[in-house]
Amino acid sequence: MSGACALAADDRLAAYDFGPDHPFQAGRLDAGLSLLRAAKVLAGGDLLAFGPAADTDLELIHDRDYLEALARLSATGAGAADPAGAARFGLVGDNRPFPGMDEAGRLVAGATVAAVDAVAAGDLAHAFAPVAGLHHAQRRRAVGFCLVNDVAVAIARCTRAWPLRVLYVDLDAHHGDGVQAAFYDDPRVCTVSLHETGRYLFPGSGEVHELGRPPGAGRSVNVPLEPRTGDDGFLAAFDAVVEPLAAAFRPDLLVTQNGCDGHADDPLSDLTLSLRGFRELARRLHRLAHRHCQGRWVATGGGGYDLARVLPRAWALLWSELSGRRLPARVPSDWLSAHPGPVSWLDPRPRRRERAQVERRELEARNSRTVRTVRRLVLPPSVRVVYPLASRAGGAARLPGWEPRAGRHQASRGPLVLRDRCPGSLLRRLEVDPGIHAFVRAPEQEREVLARIAEEPTGEVVVAHTPEGVVVGYVAVLEPESGTRFASLPGLLEVGAVEVATGWRRGGVASALLRFAVEPDPFEDLILIASGLSWHWDLEQSGLSAVAYRQVLRRVFEAAGFESLPTDEPEIAYDPANLFVARIGGRVPPARRAAFTSRLVRGHRVG
Repeated sequence: MSGACALAADDRLAAYDFGPDHPFQAGRLDAGLSLLRAAKVLAGGDLLAFGPAADTDLELIHDRDYLEALARLSATGAGAADPAGAARFGLVGDNRPFPGMDEAGRLVAGATVAAVDAVAAGDLAHAFAPVAGLHHAQRRRAVGFCLVNDVAVAIARCTRAWPLRVLYVDLDAHHGDGVQAAFYDDPRVCTVSLHETGRYLFPGSGEVHELGRPPGAGRSVNVPLEPRTGDDGFLAAFDAVVEPLAAAFRPDLLVTQNGCDGHADDPLSDLTLSLRGFRELARRLHRLAHRHCQGRWVATGGGGYDLARVLPRAWALLWSELSGRRLPARVPSDWLSAHPGPVSWLDPRPRRRERAQVERRELEARNSRTVRTVRRLVLPPSVRVVYPLASRAGGAARLPGWEPRAGRHQASRGPLVLRDRCPGSLLRRLEVDPGIHAFVRAPEQEREVLARIAEEPTGEVVVAHTPEGVVVGYVAVLEPESGTRFASLPGLLEVGAVEVATGWRRGGVASALLRFAVEPDPFEDLILIASGLSWHWDLEQSGLSAVAYRQVLRRVFEAAGFESLPTDEPEIAYDPANLFVARIGGRVPPARRAAFTSRLVRGHRVG
């Protein structure tokens, strides 16, 4: 792949302009690109050629009658002449028609399509489409200054033209509702949006329970954050969710919406990020692209409505990260003469709005609850333990002690060896059957996840492998994540995953493996729980309905001494294939048993 980076924008995009009294206006293009040129980090050879998006691409996302309305109402005065027709497609108010809007919207989409095409084909490593990221536009309606959903169009074209899995990360202060809707049932696209909660901000969506529909269930991820969340809270949420989600989803291409309207000075949101925070987010995205997407990264500019102090600097910081070109020590004085503002690329002082200590603690606690709920909804426990929220306190093992054991199971396809307390060194010497894919991980990644769980002092992996050393099933037993409902209860462990390769199912492997995993005598002193689990057996490829799948899971756990119990844990409530089961050891003290059962059902929804 080429190491080159290109920028998809030129003066034609200034036509995307709702007028001087509108937040989204042509001045953003000049303010942003003129600063890149003044700083000598953008040259003519960096510009990526593009044209208007074709009808065949636009119709992957938008209905034909909506596109025809855009063309018809682009004529001067057409909106006033047909107000009912304009309102039908959302072309009123903030999205009022303007002359040439059809061509302008097609050019924005064309820029993003060209950027994604070039990176997906390997012609570029990274690309930036600054006047893009119109993430609110719906199939037949303009929404939130967005006429054509350029990112959705480009991603849809990409998944159609290449067999690529796309991770879309939206950092705009406003929920990326249009892109989420476009791929709500598509397992090839995982959308994750970190935004100010819709309880207070347009468009009013993006709650944690918006998880997608089969076969794309679990591929829509939302992290709604409280108003006045700043750099620390936003970055902590990103680290807790996006990086492990990328490791689990294993994308081929990263597409991002880098809206800077979450800045403390932006007039259209209540978040309080700084330019330093946006720079850190760009650095994290760059690392993520190289760790998980072979470096493929397409960034779009998204929202941002402070054109004097914030948007040009945010674009410059992002382009510097994408291109690898260092910005000068100070903002060029000749640019400042036309765009008065601070000489620093970053905020001259922290832009945190002062809050009382109690209010700050409450905000952090609400965001922390949201992040933990999202992690339990979208990340298998086996991935959560590899990407923990924080270092485990104390480091003392809570797993009971016994010598490693070996057993046998005669499956329909042949004999299997059962092993517990597998060290990481052994797991790295074994192969993993490609039919094991919790959340569709690759075999080599699955093996590394298992090895890292085994190396945790509070994690154990029990495997079933062929005599030739190929792992066809495993059980992971883990300590619950800190801060969750059961984490503070002593003597409790979680069955974090039960996996069997697709070619080895219906042979009693899961039941035999789970019984073997929990039969040692020390487990009689412990409570074992298991929750969720639908992805751990790859429901989408099982051919079973959610109800039938749940019955299979129930039988497997009941055979190992577990019983199904009621709970309002979030991943149970939101997926009919999930269940919550527990195995209470015969020597568990009555007081601990009562403390456990008291936490099963709460009177309010988690998160």
